[in-house]
Amino acid sequence: MKLYHAVLGSGSCGNSYVFYDGTTSILIDQGYSYVQFKKKLSDVNVPLKSIQAIFLTHFHPDHCHGLKVTYNKAKIPSFIHSKAIEKEPVVFDRLKLPPNSFTQIEVDEVYEVGDFKIRAFNTLHDSGGSVGYYIENKGEKITLITDTGDTNEQMQSFAKKSDALFLESNYDDDMLLNGPYSYKLKRRVRGSWGHLSNEQALNFVKESGFNGEYLYLIHLSTKNNDEEIVDKLFTSNINGTKVVVCPRGKVVNKMGTDIDEE
Repeated sequence: MKLYHAVLGSGSCGNSYVFYDGTTSILIDQGYSYVQFKKKLSDVNVPLKSIQAIFLTHFHPDHCHGLKVTYNKAKIPSFIHSKAIEKEPVVFDRLKLPPNSFTQIEVDEVYEVGDFKIRAFNTLHDSGGSVGYYIENKGEKITLITDTGDTNEQMQSFAKKSDALFLESNYDDDMLLNGPYSYKLKRRVRGSWGHLSNEQALNFVKESGFNGEYLYLIHLSTKNNDEEIVDKLFTSNINGTKVVVCPRGKVVNKMGTDIDEE
Protein backbone atom coordinates (compact mmCIF):
# COMPACT_ATOMS: atom_id res chain seq x y z
CA MET A 1 0.00 0.00 0.00
CA LYS A 2 1.01 3.64 -0.41
CA LEU A 3 2.10 5.29 2.78
CA TYR A 4 -0.94 6.41 4.75
CA HIS A 5 -0.72 9.59 6.79
CA ALA A 6 -3.16 11.47 8.98
CA VAL A 7 -3.30 14.31 11.46
CA LEU A 8 -4.61 12.95 14.75
CA GLY A 9 -4.84 16.53 15.93
CA SER A 10 -2.88 19.76 15.85
CA GLY A 11 -2.94 23.05 17.73
CA SER A 12 -2.49 24.13 21.32
CA CYS A 13 -4.95 21.44 22.47
CA GLY A 14 -2.61 18.67 21.32
CA ASN A 15 -0.52 17.47 18.40
CA SER A 16 0.08 14.05 16.88
CA TYR A 17 0.72 12.79 13.35
CA VAL A 18 0.63 9.15 12.21
CA PHE A 19 2.36 7.45 9.27
CA TYR A 20 1.42 3.85 8.39
CA ASP A 21 2.76 1.58 5.65
CA GLY A 22 0.40 -1.33 6.24
CA THR A 23 2.77 -3.06 8.63
CA THR A 24 4.52 -0.45 10.73
CA SER A 25 3.41 2.94 12.01
CA ILE A 26 5.34 5.82 13.53
CA LEU A 27 4.07 8.93 15.28
CA ILE A 28 5.41 12.44 15.37
CA ASP A 29 4.45 13.79 18.81
CA GLN A 30 1.81 12.53 21.22
CA GLY A 31 0.16 15.41 23.05
CA TYR A 32 -3.12 13.67 23.97
CA SER A 33 -4.42 11.57 26.82
CA TYR A 34 -4.24 7.87 26.16
CA VAL A 35 -8.03 7.61 25.87
CA GLN A 36 -8.12 10.41 23.27
CA PHE A 37 -5.15 8.92 21.46
CA LYS A 38 -6.76 5.46 21.09
CA LYS A 39 -10.01 7.02 19.88
CA LYS A 40 -8.19 9.03 17.24
CA LEU A 41 -6.24 5.99 16.02
CA SER A 42 -9.48 4.06 15.75
CA ASP A 43 -11.00 6.88 13.70
CA VAL A 44 -8.28 6.49 11.04
CA ASN A 45 -8.14 2.66 11.26
CA VAL A 46 -4.50 2.51 12.27
CA PRO A 47 -3.83 -0.47 14.57
CA LEU A 48 -2.29 0.47 17.90
CA LYS A 49 -0.04 -2.60 17.72
CA SER A 50 1.49 -1.29 14.46
CA ILE A 51 3.02 1.75 16.16
CA GLN A 52 6.70 1.18 16.85
CA ALA A 53 7.96 4.65 17.76
CA ILE A 54 7.07 8.22 18.72
CA PHE A 55 9.45 10.90 17.45
CA LEU A 56 9.22 14.09 19.49
CA THR A 57 9.56 17.60 18.07
CA HIS A 58 9.96 19.42 21.41
CA PHE A 59 8.93 19.52 25.06
CA HIS A 60 5.91 21.83 25.03
CA PRO A 61 3.03 19.91 26.67
CA ASP A 62 0.75 19.93 23.61
CA HIS A 63 3.38 17.78 21.87
CA CYS A 64 4.61 15.46 24.63
CA HIS A 65 1.81 15.18 27.20
CA GLY A 66 1.00 11.57 26.35
CA LEU A 67 4.47 10.03 26.15
CA LYS A 68 4.66 8.39 29.58
CA VAL A 69 1.20 6.86 29.68
CA THR A 70 1.47 5.69 26.07
CA TYR A 71 4.64 3.84 27.00
CA ASN A 72 3.16 2.42 30.19
CA LYS A 73 0.01 1.23 28.39
CA ALA A 74 1.33 0.18 24.98
CA LYS A 75 5.14 0.06 25.38
CA ILE A 76 5.68 2.50 22.50
CA PRO A 77 9.16 4.04 22.90
CA SER A 78 10.00 7.68 22.27
CA PHE A 79 12.88 9.14 20.28
CA ILE A 80 14.00 12.52 21.63
CA HIS A 81 16.69 14.94 20.48
CA SER A 82 19.58 14.80 22.96
CA LYS A 83 19.85 18.60 22.93
CA ALA A 84 16.23 18.90 24.09
CA ILE A 85 17.07 16.77 27.14
CA GLU A 86 20.27 18.75 27.70
CA LYS A 87 18.68 22.20 27.34
CA GLU A 88 15.35 21.49 29.07
CA PRO A 89 16.32 19.21 31.99
CA VAL A 90 13.58 20.44 34.34
CA VAL A 91 10.84 19.95 31.76
CA PHE A 92 12.24 16.55 30.82
CA ASP A 93 12.34 15.42 34.45
CA ARG A 94 8.69 16.40 34.89
CA LEU A 95 7.72 13.90 32.19
CA LYS A 96 8.99 11.10 34.45
CA LEU A 97 9.74 8.83 31.52
CA PRO A 98 11.05 5.38 32.49
CA PRO A 99 14.75 5.08 31.56
CA ASN A 100 14.06 2.31 29.03
CA SER A 101 11.18 4.19 27.35
CA PHE A 102 13.20 6.62 25.22
CA THR A 103 16.21 6.88 22.94
CA GLN A 104 18.27 10.02 22.49
CA ILE A 105 18.75 10.99 18.85
CA GLU A 106 20.90 13.50 16.97
CA VAL A 107 20.04 15.80 14.08
CA ASP A 108 21.08 14.73 10.58
CA GLU A 109 21.44 11.06 11.58
CA VAL A 110 19.09 8.50 10.02
CA TYR A 111 17.07 6.20 12.29
CA GLU A 112 15.32 3.13 10.92
CA VAL A 113 12.01 1.76 12.18
CA GLY A 114 10.73 -1.04 9.96
CA ASP A 115 10.84 0.39 6.43
CA PHE A 116 10.85 3.95 7.76
CA LYS A 117 13.96 6.11 7.68
CA ILE A 118 13.63 9.19 9.88
CA ARG A 119 15.99 12.16 10.04
CA ALA A 120 15.66 15.07 12.47
CA PHE A 121 16.65 18.65 11.64
CA ASN A 122 16.83 21.75 13.80
CA THR A 123 13.91 24.15 14.05
CA LEU A 124 13.78 27.60 15.67
CA HIS A 125 11.47 27.64 18.69
CA ASP A 126 11.55 28.70 22.33
CA SER A 127 11.85 25.12 23.47
CA GLY A 128 15.45 23.96 23.58
CA GLY A 129 16.50 21.35 21.04
CA SER A 130 13.33 21.58 18.95
CA VAL A 131 13.36 19.65 15.67
CA GLY A 132 11.35 18.78 12.58
CA TYR A 133 11.50 15.52 10.64
CA TYR A 134 12.19 14.19 7.16
CA ILE A 135 10.69 10.73 6.64
CA GLU A 136 11.25 8.17 3.88
CA ASN A 137 9.43 4.90 3.31
CA LYS A 138 9.83 2.79 0.15
CA GLY A 139 10.51 5.83 -2.01
CA GLU A 140 7.87 8.11 -0.51
CA LYS A 141 9.14 11.22 1.25
CA ILE A 142 7.49 13.46 3.85
CA THR A 143 8.67 16.59 5.66
CA LEU A 144 7.08 17.86 8.88
CA ILE A 145 7.83 21.39 10.11
CA THR A 146 5.98 22.83 13.08
CA ASP A 147 6.64 25.30 15.91
CA THR A 148 9.38 27.32 14.27
CA GLY A 149 9.72 31.07 14.02
CA ASP A 150 11.77 30.93 10.85
CA THR A 151 12.89 28.52 8.13
CA ASN A 152 16.17 27.81 6.38
CA GLU A 153 17.71 26.22 3.28
CA GLN A 154 17.88 22.76 4.82
CA MET A 155 14.13 22.78 5.45
CA GLN A 156 13.56 23.98 1.90
CA SER A 157 15.74 21.19 0.54
CA PHE A 158 13.74 18.52 2.38
CA ALA A 159 10.42 20.06 1.36
CA LYS A 160 11.39 20.28 -2.31
CA LYS A 161 11.89 16.53 -2.63
CA SER A 162 8.86 15.53 -0.53
CA ASP A 163 5.60 13.99 -1.69
CA ALA A 164 3.78 15.47 1.30
CA LEU A 165 4.57 18.48 3.47
CA PHE A 166 3.18 19.11 6.93
CA LEU A 167 3.74 22.81 7.60
CA GLU A 168 2.82 25.12 10.43
CA SER A 169 0.57 28.03 9.40
CA ASN A 170 -0.05 29.36 12.87
CA TYR A 171 -1.41 32.89 12.60
CA ASP A 172 -2.80 35.63 10.41
CA ASP A 173 -0.66 38.69 11.08
CA ASP A 174 -3.56 41.16 11.14
CA MET A 175 -5.60 38.97 13.48
CA LEU A 176 -2.64 38.61 15.83
CA LEU A 177 -1.76 42.31 15.88
CA ASN A 178 -5.38 43.33 16.49
CA GLY A 179 -6.24 40.43 18.77
CA PRO A 180 -6.40 39.89 22.54
CA TYR A 181 -2.82 38.76 23.19
CA SER A 182 -0.52 40.96 25.28
CA TYR A 183 2.23 42.89 23.52
CA LYS A 184 4.81 40.51 25.01
CA LEU A 185 3.00 37.43 23.75
CA LYS A 186 2.50 38.95 20.31
CA ARG A 187 6.24 39.58 20.10
CA ARG A 188 6.92 36.00 21.14
CA VAL A 189 4.59 34.50 18.52
CA ARG A 190 5.93 36.75 15.72
CA GLY A 191 9.57 36.39 16.73
CA SER A 192 12.22 34.24 15.10
CA TRP A 193 11.80 31.67 17.91
CA GLY A 194 8.00 31.66 17.78
CA HIS A 195 5.67 30.46 15.03
CA LEU A 196 5.16 30.81 11.27
CA SER A 197 2.47 33.15 9.97
CA ASN A 198 0.26 32.20 7.03
CA GLU A 199 2.32 34.42 4.73
CA GLN A 200 5.62 32.99 5.98
CA ALA A 201 4.31 29.47 5.39
CA LEU A 202 3.17 30.34 1.87
CA ASN A 203 6.50 31.98 1.07
CA PHE A 204 8.29 28.89 2.31
CA VAL A 205 6.26 26.64 0.01
CA LYS A 206 7.01 28.87 -2.98
CA GLU A 207 10.69 29.36 -2.21
CA SER A 208 11.30 25.68 -1.51
CA GLY A 209 9.84 24.60 -4.83
CA PHE A 210 7.59 22.05 -3.14
CA ASN A 211 5.17 20.53 -5.62
CA GLY A 212 4.20 17.29 -3.89
CA GLU A 213 0.79 15.67 -3.74
CA TYR A 214 -0.32 16.88 -0.30
CA LEU A 215 0.21 20.06 1.70
CA TYR A 216 -1.10 19.85 5.27
CA LEU A 217 -1.38 23.21 7.03
CA ILE A 218 -1.12 22.50 10.74
CA HIS A 219 -1.01 24.11 14.19
CA LEU A 220 -3.51 26.88 13.39
CA SER A 221 -4.07 29.31 16.26
CA THR A 222 -7.58 29.44 17.67
CA LYS A 223 -7.60 33.17 18.38
CA ASN A 224 -5.23 34.42 15.69
CA ASN A 225 -6.18 32.46 12.59
CA ASP A 226 -9.14 31.31 10.55
CA GLU A 227 -9.48 28.16 8.45
CA GLU A 228 -11.16 30.03 5.59
CA ILE A 229 -8.37 32.61 5.46
CA VAL A 230 -5.75 29.86 5.28
CA ASP A 231 -7.64 27.85 2.68
CA LYS A 232 -8.24 30.87 0.44
CA LEU A 233 -4.64 32.05 0.68
CA PHE A 234 -3.10 28.72 -0.23
CA THR A 235 -5.59 27.40 -2.78
CA SER A 236 -5.36 30.66 -4.73
CA ASN A 237 -1.56 30.46 -4.79
CA ILE A 238 -0.77 26.75 -4.98
CA ASN A 239 -1.48 24.66 -8.07
CA GLY A 240 -1.25 20.89 -8.53
CA THR A 241 -1.12 20.09 -4.82
CA LYS A 242 -4.01 19.10 -2.57
CA VAL A 243 -4.20 21.70 0.20
CA VAL A 244 -5.45 20.23 3.47
CA VAL A 245 -6.24 22.80 6.17
CA CYS A 246 -6.23 21.06 9.55
CA PRO A 247 -8.70 22.51 12.08
CA ARG A 248 -7.69 22.64 15.72
CA GLY A 249 -8.12 19.33 17.51
CA LYS A 250 -9.62 17.42 14.58
CA VAL A 251 -8.51 14.19 13.02
CA VAL A 252 -7.89 14.84 9.34
CA ASN A 253 -7.01 12.17 6.79
CA LYS A 254 -5.17 12.64 3.54
CA MET A 255 -8.39 13.26 1.62
CA GLY A 256 -8.86 16.35 3.76
CA THR A 257 -11.81 14.85 5.62
CA ASP A 258 -12.52 16.03 9.16
CA ILE A 259 -13.23 12.84 11.09
CA ASP A 260 -13.35 13.90 14.68
CA GLU A 261 -13.78 17.08 16.69
CA GLU A 262 -12.72 17.64 20.29
